[in-house]
Amino acid sequence: MTLWKLSLATFGCALVIGAGTGCSAHGSQSGFEDGDGGVGSNGDSGGVFGGGGGNPGSAPTLLYAHTDTTLYTLDPTKLGAPLTTVGTFDCVGAGSGSSSMTDLAVTKDGHLFGVSHGAAYPLTVQNGVVHCEATWTLPNTKFFGLTIAPENTVAANEVLIGADGAGGLYQIDPNSGTPTQVGTLGTDPRSGKPWALSGDIVFMANGGNPIGFATVRTCTSGTNCTTTDTLIEVDVHAIRPGTQSVLKTVRGQVVRGSWCTNASSPSTFGSMFGIVAYEDKVYGFSRQGDIIEIHNTDGTGCLVQAAPSLKFAGAGISTTARVTAPPPK
Repeated sequence: MTLWKLSLATFGCALVIGAGTGCSAHGSQSGFEDGDGGVGSNGDSGGVFGGGGGNPGSAPTLLYAHTDTTLYTLDPTKLGAPLTTVGTFDCVGAGSGSSSMTDLAVTKDGHLFGVSHGAAYPLTVQNGVVHCEATWTLPNTKFFGLTIAPENTVAANEVLIGADGAGGLYQIDPNSGTPTQVGTLGTDPRSGKPWALSGDIVFMANGGNPIGFATVRTCTSGTNCTTTDTLIEVDVHAIRPGTQSVLKTVRGQVVRGSWCTNASSPSTFGSMFGIVAYEDKVYGFSRQGDIIEIHNTDGTGCLVQAAPSLKFAGAGISTTARVTAPPPK
């Protein structure tokens, strides 16, 4: 397998992407081995943050966003800049079993994993193509979200977690793709209805104090759902086999904040199919092509960039990206 090195002159760095699929047992849970990082041309362990431990200070942080068929990168400190195209997914779209990649997850070492409605995929980038190294069929439910549970949460090593539209969370076995339910997103305290996944979920290591966020909505039927997303905080330590709620707190509806100075910003935001967390913000990527800055304290947001030609389907960032937890609520 040939690993691909992407030179990003825009951000003044080089990104090496690997696709480790090794795993280890930890009780009944499976995770990714620390040592299965991709190896760059110089022999170092590859990843968004460079070699070895995935140290956020070793290279600029990049986030990923994607449409149904194409992967992009973006510097979270320059969200108004054009996105950089990485490549197209070779296992979705015309002639494949899935019409779209619905989300992306990134390990601490920069390894990429994708998910469609019915399968998960370890990914590598080769000559401008995002290659699916394997296809892990996911039975019984459609997956719309994907993230990585940090080390020493679900297992000693990082674990791949998928989310379905009904708000169920599932651990995905890295050998076979077999999903095991490990929680739900809980219930809206105002309406009493269960939270459904509107768009995405993201977990961050936060130096050993993991935090998580999700954009959610409530539905009275499969097609009759609220149009404004709500940002919730997830209790990552509550994730374990079962159907228990992992809701920590409701941060707030994603509406235009009083702090927003962009006159063209919409008053409400929905269908944020991709989210990432960075510092004290959550960044949403909507199906309308909007990139939204969201305060993780109260869910208020502001339009950063509108790219209507890009109908975002998902987003991801390394679990070790710098993040600031919101205050207790």
